[in-house]
Amino acid sequence: MSDQLTIGAVSRETGVPAKTIRFYEAEGALPAPPRTAAGYRVYSPIDVRRLRLLRNARMLGLSVAEGKELVEQAFASDCRTFAPQLVERIAARRTGVRRRIAELRTLHRDLFELEQHIAHAECASIAGQRVADCTYCPLIDEEGTSRHEEV
Repeated sequence: MSDQLTIGAVSRETGVPAKTIRFYEAEGALPAPPRTAAGYRVYSPIDVRRLRLLRNARMLGLSVAEGKELVEQAFASDCRTFAPQLVERIAARRTGVRRRIAELRTLHRDLFELEQHIAHAECASIAGQRVADCTYCPLIDEEGTSRHEEV
């Protein structure tokens, strides 16, 4: 790897599209690189490492701001200081993932139940009845109950 890389070379090296690299720079997640006399961005091997870390942080579900913070910590810390911080961040992310999995399982169950309800209601519906006139729509009426029955 050369000491001076163009954005295209960095893109090929990291798998991050040039457009995304420019976005990360605009967001401050990566420092703006120096430019050649012709105006081309030139990157160093350290910039490539920063971008790889940011890409991996994003793949783990961190926001651009969180990735920026991680990159800043990583490149300002020694390994013994950074490693425990990284382990803590990973543990927090895993907790969030477990919570999201539980939410998705609940959503999956709710969607299945709704699908079953709609299939059942479809069999019992009156031909030609408009949704606006139906009083047993699970997405409109609470728990699929008729508003008229509650009165």
